[in-house]
Amino acid sequence: MKKEDYYKEFIFPDIPGQKYPVYAVGKSGKIVNFKAIVYPSAVSCKRFTRRKQLRFRSQQSKIFDALINVGYFDPLIIYREFPVIIENSKRLPEMKSGLFWLLDYYFPELKLSVELDSDLHCEDKDAVRDRYLGQLGIEVFRIKDLHKEAVQKSKFKELTELMRKKTPIKNPQPFIFTTDLYDKLRNKI
Repeated sequence: MKKEDYYKEFIFPDIPGQKYPVYAVGKSGKIVNFKAIVYPSAVSCKRFTRRKQLRFRSQQSKIFDALINVGYFDPLIIYREFPVIIENSKRLPEMKSGLFWLLDYYFPELKLSVELDSDLHCEDKDAVRDRYLGQLGIEVFRIKDLHKEAVQKSKFKELTELMRKKTPIKNPQPFIFTTDLYDKLRNKI
């Protein structure tokens, strides 16, 4: 592979303006093909991809998607399954592994992530994830058991109040996920 191949970037069609590096640096320090992991070909049999997350929505996601589809959050931009590459230079000591996270819903103008938690979520891991995202300026709002009517009423009221308190950012800047990669390339290749 040529050195310039490591500097290539791509964009997800539904996330315009946010560039992602084709390659990223894993926790071990090894350069891996991020694009092939998160955005494989249509015939890929990989278990966990962004495409599958968008296609097979949970019950909670379907409820939240319905609110988006009826215009509840208009005129805000909302990205579903927004990838955030974990940069080792910002990695917290208690983070065990991982190359990236998919944020359930990301509102770039508010720097807000809405996470729909299932019974599979681990509060300790979520707390670490939230602290890492906080370093990027992203506030996380968590909702558990969205399929319950009482939760819908209380959590949407809380979410709406939080969103009203925030001043939308005009033309939010995209994230830069290449810091570790470029540092590594300068030292290795």
